[in-house]
Amino acid sequence: MGQWDRCNIRWGRSSSIADKAKVERRSETVPGGYIMPQFTPVSHQRKGLVSYPLKLNSTPTPLHTNPFHCTMITLFDIPCTLSVSWSANAWKTRFTLNYKRIPYKTEWVEYPDIEAVLKKHNIGPTGTKGDETPYYSLPAILDVDDATGEIKAALADSFHIAAYLDKAYPDTPRVLPEDKEGVEEQKAFADGILWDIMPLLTIMFKAALPVLNEGSREYFSKARAMNLFPVYGVHRLEDIPYGEEERRVLWKDSEVCFGKLEEKLKVAKTDGEGVWFKGDRITFADFVIGGVLIWVRTILGESSEEWGRISAWNGGRWGRFLEGLKEYDTAV
Repeated sequence: MGQWDRCNIRWGRSSSIADKAKVERRSETVPGGYIMPQFTPVSHQRKGLVSYPLKLNSTPTPLHTNPFHCTMITLFDIPCTLSVSWSANAWKTRFTLNYKRIPYKTEWVEYPDIEAVLKKHNIGPTGTKGDETPYYSLPAILDVDDATGEIKAALADSFHIAAYLDKAYPDTPRVLPEDKEGVEEQKAFADGILWDIMPLLTIMFKAALPVLNEGSREYFSKARAMNLFPVYGVHRLEDIPYGEEERRVLWKDSEVCFGKLEEKLKVAKTDGEGVWFKGDRITFADFVIGGVLIWVRTILGESSEEWGRISAWNGGRWGRFLEGLKEYDTAV
């Protein structure tokens, strides 16, 4: 059994184990940043999303205009020493807001402060810890009416945020389908993408650690090492073996994984009908992919050999993909 097979069993790829434990896979269970899939006990599962009878896509307005004169959304994100937005999960929501041309501002929150900040704003948890206590994570938003001060929404989890924005702002371009089957397809893809790129996560966790502000590094080191514990059996990222041979194998495995992701996208009819997950129209799934790619490019460096390698995989698809989202990659 290989190291990633052991990891798959730990994270629920064995249906018998999952059935026995009565658990359900969920995403974004570690606050902010890029996280691994975890499990929520059945007794703590959240209600499923439903589709909404909303208007179809309207013509976008320029990013710098504000058609929502009394609206200001606060997006909670995690800072780093690069002074840019780096979190893949937060970028899913940034892309969504930018695509819809909804004005927002950013409040930066270090990892150890996430729970207290979200509780302060009455933003609920996104899941449950192993000890059955609530778990708080980013991204999260506050949607406030500037004219009245009314808080229209306070919620976390990029997928749930996307569903809310589709419902609350029906005159903006939709990012989720209107039919239940389409919504479920998008949710399954968002939850499953980490399974598709698991070897790359070791590379990225290692690279991200020194980029974080000092106040978040200890938290991140322990949390990410716990995500990878079934593979490496250590409690801190610094203790994961990362010599030349380990890096060579991880990069080789990562390229294979991106090849499999490419095949999955072909099944979703992205090639031949357009560049995006659903062909010629952007959906939330594209922001999931874009979030991963912009996370990688930001942490490794746009001019780095490593990013050049990834962006060139699969005939240059990933570089082109992110370039296609350039109009929406503004961080405010």
